[in-house]
Amino acid sequence: MYTNLTFHALQAKLNKNENLKIIDIRSPKSFERGHIKGSINIPYPMWSTLPKVSPEEEVVIICYVGIAGGKSAERLSQSHEKVYNFKGGMAQWKGEIESEQFGSKWDSERIYHLILGFLLLLSLPFSFLNPSFGIGYVSFIALVVIIFGITNVNLIKRLIRSYGFK
Repeated sequence: MYTNLTFHALQAKLNKNENLKIIDIRSPKSFERGHIKGSINIPYPMWSTLPKVSPEEEVVIICYVGIAGGKSAERLSQSHEKVYNFKGGMAQWKGEIESEQFGSKWDSERIYHLILGFLLLLSLPFSFLNPSFGIGYVSFIALVVIIFGITNVNLIKRLIRSYGFK
């Protein structure tokens, strides 16, 4: 049999530094977006065999909202005594979240290309307002953006990284 834990009960166990193993059963992508510090990711659908847990460890199961966590905690509690389900799952977690993904989606290279593309898009309205003037202007802006982008890559990336992006 397993026990449901509230946020405050889990926080108390984490603060005591007890022999606690936190298993996050969500998908790897969800785990990368954010998880409780120190937790490990073992997605529930991949449980062909039960996770290895030492007898003295207390195990807390975390899922999205607590439903799948209850099912997996029930299964794990058949072979282990100290099993808990975090009631409400990550949707109820109010503590610190660790993320594997910060900066990976919006790295300096991607932001750099986004800025260059945005500058090129800014020049498009001129080609519609006055085609004879606009085409030359758009070509000029495109050339300047490309030359500036090629010659100042490191400068631009340093500036982007100064805002906390990788």
